[in-house]
Amino acid sequence: MSPDNAVAMALWSLQIALNGLWTPVFFGLKRIKLGMFVLIALWTSVAATIYALIQVDLIAGLLFMPYLLWVTIAGALNLSVWRLNPDEAKKRTPVVS
Repeated sequence: MSPDNAVAMALWSLQIALNGLWTPVFFGLKRIKLGMFVLIALWTSVAATIYALIQVDLIAGLLFMPYLLWVTIAGALNLSVWRLNPDEAKKRTPVVS
């Protein structure tokens, strides 16, 4: 890994981790509100990844644009579920250890 792409790779790793976190939070734990916060962090990290990738390789950055669109759509759906189920969003599911 060259020093030029260290930031891009760190941001890529962050967005992959957040992507992997959202599904169990939203679907597994049924934590709608927390899922929205994870998606906000994911959207921000994907946007930052695009910016960092463009600095290293324009095509790599541009190829991430559909992913940002997809995360935007997922965020809109998560927000819709939250708004349509306000009582469910207030519930806290206990975490089983």
